[in-house]
Amino acid sequence: FRSDEQKKIFEILEADSRVFASMRYLVLTGLISNGQNNVIFVGAGYEEDQGRKIRGEKWDWNVVAGKPLFHSPQEGGLMLGMGLAQKLGCEFDPQISFQADGSYVAKEKPLRCPGAGLQLSVTTEHSQVNAMALPGIGVADFQIREFNDKVLSMPLRTAQILFDTDRISRVIVLLNKASSIPDFLKDFREKTERAGLKIEALKWIDHPVAAISKGGLEVMRVFRSLFLAVVALIAGLSVANSMMKSINERVREIGTLRSFGFRKMDIVLLFSFEGLFLGVLSCMGGILVSASLAFFLSHIGLSFKAGILSSAMPVNFSIALPTWLGTSLVLSLITFSASVLVSRRAAGMVIADALRHTA
Repeated sequence: FRSDEQKKIFEILEADSRVFASMRYLVLTGLISNGQNNVIFVGAGYEEDQGRKIRGEKWDWNVVAGKPLFHSPQEGGLMLGMGLAQKLGCEFDPQISFQADGSYVAKEKPLRCPGAGLQLSVTTEHSQVNAMALPGIGVADFQIREFNDKVLSMPLRTAQILFDTDRISRVIVLLNKASSIPDFLKDFREKTERAGLKIEALKWIDHPVAAISKGGLEVMRVFRSLFLAVVALIAGLSVANSMMKSINERVREIGTLRSFGFRKMDIVLLFSFEGLFLGVLSCMGGILVSASLAFFLSHIGLSFKAGILSSAMPVNFSIALPTWLGTSLVLSLITFSASVLVSRRAAGMVIADALRHTA
């Protein structure tokens, strides 16, 4: 986007009360050298003050060694991916210190990169070669190995000077409420079209950059749904079998109640609601045990490293109350239905046969 286009975009964004923060972002590629090794990099220049608002307090400290960009000197500095920093000979402790919520411990760890600075060279939009020496002040973990080996970040103004431009690649917007995203995108597209701008506005997950994340989330959703369905089926069959066995063992009790004058419907309602009560009570107990285990396991420092990840991630268990309550409702209904079916059969027996019944 040119400077005049940026002005129009931010006039629209600043007038929209749904916008919490908006950040200019410039992508550039080139070579980075420590004097001995040359490595191709993909760089990102962004407004660090807006970046901090978008990251939020939890991820304000976003480096695993050194210090974040907002601590950089006036002339700017570099935040390198872990793999890129190692290729350039930077020395740091690769062990990541996590807090209980999965964020980084906000503590500066030693980082030393060779020489007075790292030499970056890029081909500008005017087909000229620009070079700049910048210090490596921080190391970040971008999670994906390919990203860690190539990606670096710097302040937006530094990136624009290096690339000899006042343009930006994209604008990143954070809204006050995620639920307002569809309406905001619709309104924003209409306003930019009226302003004569051709802009593609979409959610971050639909951007090509997020293809790996989107694919990973889809796989996890399929796995979660499949796992939940299998567990619910096994649990439902177990609950139904237990209730059937329990009522079959109490056929004599049902015969006794019938001899006292209880109607068939009375018997069915009595045992059905007993089964429902036991199902609800058992599910509540299961939720309490699951929540306790999730809290305990989230605070003992477990970690998990998948194939494409560059480093192990802390394992956290979320309290998925909607899923738990939905599963509890299904299991309780299964218990209730099984109790209805078995109690109807037992209540329909001849009283004498029910009293002589042997489980």
